[in-house]
Amino acid sequence: MPKKGKVNKLARMSDEERARYLQHRADVEEEARRRKRELVARFIKNKLDKEEVYARINTAKINQEWRYILRKIKCKQMASDIQGLITSFNFLLERKNRLLNSLMEAIDDSDEQHRRAFQAHTETLSYFLNIGSQRLDKLQVEYEHQKNDFLENWDKEEIDITDNQDRAEFKLTLITYIQDRDFKSLKKEKEIQSATEKNDSRLEHEEEMRQLCKPKQLEIDMYWSKLREVYDIYLEKHNPIMSHYNALREKDDFYQRDIARNEIQIQQATEILTTLQKEWVRTTTTMSCKLNHMNTKKEELAKKYWLMKKETKTAKAKEDEMLSVLVDASQEAIKRLENFETMLQKIKQLADICSKYETDKDHIFLEDVEDDITSADFETLDNDMIEQCKEFKKMDKFLLKMNRVKVQTMCLKTERAKLTKENIQLKQYIKRYLTELALKGGKDRPLSVKCQSEPKIEVNGKLLNRPVTCIEGALSNAVMHEQRLKLQEKKKKELGSVRAYPRVHCW
Repeated sequence: MPKKGKVNKLARMSDEERARYLQHRADVEEEARRRKRELVARFIKNKLDKEEVYARINTAKINQEWRYILRKIKCKQMASDIQGLITSFNFLLERKNRLLNSLMEAIDDSDEQHRRAFQAHTETLSYFLNIGSQRLDKLQVEYEHQKNDFLENWDKEEIDITDNQDRAEFKLTLITYIQDRDFKSLKKEKEIQSATEKNDSRLEHEEEMRQLCKPKQLEIDMYWSKLREVYDIYLEKHNPIMSHYNALREKDDFYQRDIARNEIQIQQATEILTTLQKEWVRTTTTMSCKLNHMNTKKEELAKKYWLMKKETKTAKAKEDEMLSVLVDASQEAIKRLENFETMLQKIKQLADICSKYETDKDHIFLEDVEDDITSADFETLDNDMIEQCKEFKKMDKFLLKMNRVKVQTMCLKTERAKLTKENIQLKQYIKRYLTELALKGGKDRPLSVKCQSEPKIEVNGKLLNRPVTCIEGALSNAVMHEQRLKLQEKKKKELGSVRAYPRVHCW
């Protein structure tokens, strides 16, 4: 009968309801199988965990017993080792004591021997010191006696030496006096003798010179007269020759001067000729260079003319192109300015929208900015310039306002990111909590989360669970949420992404 009722139930359902019902049944069966697998896995896992715990306990007990046995064996070994060490230590201690006693006896004997040796040594030292002191006293006495003898002899010898020295000095003074007297007398005699001899020799020499000069003077006079005669004869013979020689010499000088003058003139003429030749060559070369330069210049000017002609044509074409580009650019500039105008209108609308959400602090801030603008120093400017500057100062106010809005948007974005993170965490926490409740089987669920019984329908006198209809599915929250999102996107496109947010003070 139940199978027949189920078949009748499926037959009465539509295709969509049948599919949903079968899907629901499949989900329920899959959930039952999953729970069964989880129960089996949990049971096996618990059993394995218990086995592992028991195995750990047993291994711990075995290890403990084994360590206890090893400790006993080790204790016995250590006791025997300690006993052996005690006996060996006692034996070594007795041996060391005997050695110490023998060493103490040896030290006592050596100490007694040292004392005896030290006493004998001190006695011998005292004996030798007495002998040395006696010898030193004897030597001191002998030294004093010898010293006194030497001093007496020294005094006697000193007196004798001084007496002898005085006598010798007296003798020397006498000898020097006698020698000086004899030397002076001898010196006078020698001077007188040398003066007489010198005078005699001078007179004799003068007499001899007179006798020698007389015949020689006569010979010199004779030879001088002969020389004058010969010179006069020479002059008489050679005067006409010398006059002719002088005349020839004057002619030669005249001709040489004439030749030199002619050579100078020839040289000047040759120099003038060479300069003229060089000038002619230079003029010819310069003229040829000028002609060549003029020809080249003519060709260059012709080329420049053709180039200028081409450039004018190209410049004209470029100007036409630039004019067309300028026209296009002007059109684009006009369009861009129109776009800017539309953007400014949107910004103005946005400013009007945002002004609704401005607070008292914003108004105070803007008033302070206006006060700063009015208090600006425009003393060095004209009135027109002051007005223009004031107009442009309003842009600073706008930029400040815009920067303030940007800061607020950044703060809102950070707040939004924080809230999204918190939302994700809450979702994960709720999901984990619901999964735990599902695994518990609904026993420990709170009243707010317990599954409520679905409304049942009587079919052939039996209560059956009613599936979800198409209308309920279409009007569900998920479907309505998607529709709402689509409508919001359409509104954004129509408004041009202009949205107003409430002002939030994040600083």
